[in-house]
Amino acid sequence: MTVDLAVDRNQVPPSPTHGNPAADAWYVAPEDAGVMVFTKDGYLSLLEVYSASSEPIASWPEPRFVER
Repeated sequence: MTVDLAVDRNQVPPSPTHGNPAADAWYVAPEDAGVMVFTKDGYLSLLEVYSASSEPIASWPEPRFVER
């Protein structure tokens, strides 16, 4: 599952640029799932929840199950 993010660039300055993903973590439930956040030009641009198993992610996992 992927969500494009849009930040009002007139309201906040960009963060220092760095490699992508900007942050990533694994879920403990469901197992073999993860989440990544990407940036573009110093602004959040994409949120992706993915499955590392053969089962696709069918719904957003609960944030309380994220482990970094």
